Amino acid sequence: MNISLVAERYAGALLELSIEKNLLEEVYHDNLLITSICKASRDLVLLLNSPVISTEKKGIILRDIFQKNVNPITLTYLMIMVRKKREAFIPAIAKKLIELYNDYKNILTVYFKSPILPDAETRKQVFSLMSKYTGKDIDLKAEIDESLIGGFVLTWDDKQYDASIRREIENLRNAIAKVNLYKKKI
Repeated sequence: MNISLVAERYAGALLELSIEKNLLEEVYHDNLLITSICKASRDLVLLLNSPVISTEKKGIILRDIFQKNVNPITLTYLMIMVRKKREAFIPAIAKKLIELYNDYKNILTVYFKSPILPDAETRKQVFSLMSKYTGKDIDLKAEIDESLIGGFVLTWDDKQYDASIRREIENLRNAIAKVNLYKKKI
C-alpha cells in the first residue's frame, strides 16, 4: 500500500477533526512530539513495523509513552491506528499532518544551509525576501554545512537556490573541462 496516500488520508481526517473540535494547535504539537520521538527512537519505529510483536503490546507501549503527553484525541487516533493494524504508518501520518497544518496556516518551511549559523540581520533578510517571493509566513530552519565553504543554500518545497562557493567552484570546474587545450597535429 502506498505510504504517502495512507498518510495523507489519515492526516487529513485528523486535521479536519481537530479543526472541528477546535483542538488544532494541541493536535499539531502532539504530532510534533510524535515525530521527534520517532526520530530519536529507532527502536520505537522498528517496534511499530514489527509483525512479530502483537497489536495489543504495541497499543500498550504507545499508550504508556503518549498517554500523559498528548491530547485525548491524539491518543484515540493512535489507538485506532493500532486497532486497524496501521501502526507502521504513524510516523508518516504525523509528518504529513505537520505539512497539512503548515499549508492550512500558510506557513512555508525554508531550510538555510551555510558554513556558519546566520546572524539576526541575515535571518531578517531571508524572512523578508522569501515572504515577498512566496506570499507565505516563513519558518526558517538553519543548519551548518561546512562543505559549502562559503555562501548559502536555500531549500523550500521542491526548489533550491544555491549561492555557495562550492557550487561556484563546480561551475568553474565544468567550464574548464569544456575547453579543449589540446591541439591535434597533422
